[in-house]
Formats: sequence, structure tokens, C-alpha cells
Amino acid sequence: MEALESGHRHRNLGRRKDDFAVRKALSRLKKLYAVGQIITSEMSMERLFELIMSETNKIISSERSSVFLKDEQREDLFTLVATGIEQSQIRIPVTRGIAGYVFSHQVSLCIDDVREDPRFFAEVDLQSSFCTRSILAVPLVNRKGKCIGVLEALNKIGADFNEDDVEILSSVGNYVTIALENAKLYRDVTETSEKLKSALENIENLEKVKQQLTKFVPSSVRSMVEVDPGSIDKKKKPADATVLFMDIEGFSRITETFDPGLVNNMVEIYFSAYLNCIGRYKGEVNETSGDGLMVIFKEGSAADHPAAAIKAALEIVAATEVLNGRKRFPWGDLQLHLGINTGTAWIGCTKMRGIAGERYTYTASGLTTVVAARIGQLSTGSRLLVGPETYRRVADCCDAAPLGEKMLKNVKQPVTVYRVKGLSCFVPIWNGDGEAENAAAAT
Repeated sequence: MEALESGHRHRNLGRRKDDFAVRKALSRLKKLYAVGQIITSEMSMERLFELIMSETNKIISSERSSVFLKDEQREDLFTLVATGIEQSQIRIPVTRGIAGYVFSHQVSLCIDDVREDPRFFAEVDLQSSFCTRSILAVPLVNRKGKCIGVLEALNKIGADFNEDDVEILSSVGNYVTIALENAKLYRDVTETSEKLKSALENIENLEKVKQQLTKFVPSSVRSMVEVDPGSIDKKKKPADATVLFMDIEGFSRITETFDPGLVNNMVEIYFSAYLNCIGRYKGEVNETSGDGLMVIFKEGSAADHPAAAIKAALEIVAATEVLNGRKRFPWGDLQLHLGINTGTAWIGCTKMRGIAGERYTYTASGLTTVVAARIGQLSTGSRLLVGPETYRRVADCCDAAPLGEKMLKNVKQPVTVYRVKGLSCFVPIWNGDGEAENAAAAT
């Protein structure tokens, strides 16, 4: 009987021990699961390392813990956080210390007395003002099999580290590795997003700058650059074109006599109307001065662009008359010099180099352009004067009077000049709101 009762007591004691072991294992698994949830849900690198250290100490019952990561640029190991230590970073060579050995060999180490182990790197204790007695260290290996760092628990409280601790810390290390990779990916994505955002802002700013700068650039240049940015380096080419020169009669006297702000206001009002007239007939404002415009027409057939230039000039005259009727400026009615000439012009970019760098102008040059400018100088009272080739191409629909041969400045041969009063079936009508309407189009 006594033997039977003794056997029952031994079996009950064994069951209690087994139950205690099971409960202890379940408790540690619950803690490990909780640690995994906490660690892998954190994306901030700084906060992540605080959590790793705190949770590792809880589950392993260690005094301190630390994570050493590989610095790919400096080829050493560094701690981002070490619990209870004021220093924010400690660095060691990848071949020194317990952490260096675990990292290099990708093995776990459990050392009860570090003073007896020649691999211990005492410099870390000197930097951290902490006395390390025992260490449990496990490598942090990612899914690609690459070791990215080491997780350490220091000085187990009330006991030595054991095999269960190695297993638990290895499991924590798996969570830590996942969390580190996620945090790095999140950081990289965030940095990329910020860089992309910054790049988009730069593009937006550049687009704004482009929109402002293109106001100073002829439309042909904008089209050239959009199609082929290198095309602006190409030389000028001869092209059949009609050139219109226009400026304000007596502008020097107006500028000298009246307030500059008022004069500028006048130029903006009148020239804004003129740009609408020019654009309607596909003219391109090529050069501007304080009171003048040079406009190139080259779209369409040999007869199309001379007719377009004349239409634009006649509408400019009509717009001027309407604006003059509003009597808003003290110098009275505005009158224009208007000259048109047609022929071969060399059109394209002119490159100028200097100490300050390069500068390009897009223009038309040659005798055709010179003659257009000189004819414009003969014009007074907003009379439209044209050269012989311009008149020849539109003669069948042009109401014009010959003014005879004129000697033009710096032009050797006399040039026959015509005063154009209109084109058949074309009546310029300017409605006063910056728009023009035609009663009919020229044939």
C-alpha cells in the first residue's frame, strides 16, 4: 500500500512539473507572439529599435540588449539603440567582439563569462559604461540568406542563459529581421516618394519658368525645341517669306515729353491689340523694340503669306483707329510706320558667343528684311507701304497706288513702292475688345 501511494505521489509530482513546463512554454510563446505583433507593426526606425530592446529584455529577462547592424558604406557594425545607455551609437569592426564573430560566422553564441572569452571586445563596455558579464547573441539573417546584423541580450537576471533562451532569442531575431527589412523598405519608399515629390515640384517650377520664358521666345523657336532640342544649333536656311516692319510715329518725342509709366501703358494697350491681329494671320513676332515690331509671315503658298501680312497690317490700322477714338492719352492720336516686303529671307537662329556665355536670337535676315524696314521708314500717318514683289503676288486682288521708285537707305538700287489701301473682298473690322472680324476673306 505504501509503495502504491509513493508511486502516486511521484506521478503527481511529475505531472505538476510537466504542467509547469507546459505553462511556462505557453507563457513564453504568448510573449513571443506579442513581441512579434509589436515589432513588425512599427515602421519608424528609431521607435523600432526602442521596442526591440524593451521587448527583448522582457522576454529574455536580460539587463540590457542591443542590435548591431551592418553599415554597408563603412564596413562596420553599429548600434542604433542600446537600452539604458545614453550614447545613441556604438561602432565596432565586423571582425571584432562577440557581435563581430556572430555576424561573420552566422552562428549563435551563449557565453556565461565574457571575461574568459578572448573574442569579447571590452571597448564596447568602456564606451557604454556598462559591465557585461554574459552574452546571448544571434545573427539576423534575411530571406535572401544575407546576415544584416546581430541581436544581443546581456546579463540574464538571476540565472545563466540556456538553450531555451537561445531558441526564444532566435525567434525574436526572426521578427526583428522582418521588422528591419520592412522599416528599411518603408524608409526607402518614403525617401523615394519625397524625392519624387521634390522632383515633381521642380518640374512644376521649371514648367512655370518655361511658361514665363516662352513669352519672350518666338513660337517657331518653341516648336523647334519641343520637336528637337538640338535644332536651335542648326544654321539659318533660306525661305520664301513676307516681312512686316511696324513702329510708332514720333515715339521719341512722346517718350521724352510724357510720363514713362503712361507711355508704357499705351504700348501695352495698342500692342496687345496688334498681337491679336498678327496671330490671326499666322504671323510671328520676331523682334521687338520699345515701339516697334518685326513680323514674319511664311505659311501657305507664294501668294498666301503676302496677303496674310497685308490683312494683318490693315487690321492693325483699324485697331489703331478704334483705340485712338477713345482719347485716353494726352499726346493725341497714334500714327504708325508700316512697311512690307516679300522675297527670300534667311530664317533661323543666330548664335553669339561672349565671355558671359552664349546667346541666341531667332530672326530673318537678308536684303528682303532690310528693304521691308526701309520701306517702313517711308510710311507716315499709318499708311501701309509694300515692296514690288509683295504687290506682284497680290496685284489681282489688291487696291494699291504706285508711289514710284524710291532710293532706300543703304540699298543700291531704287525700289518701286506701293501704297496699299485694301484687298478685294476683305474689310478689316475691329470690335474694340481685342478681337477682329472680317466681312469677307480675300480670294
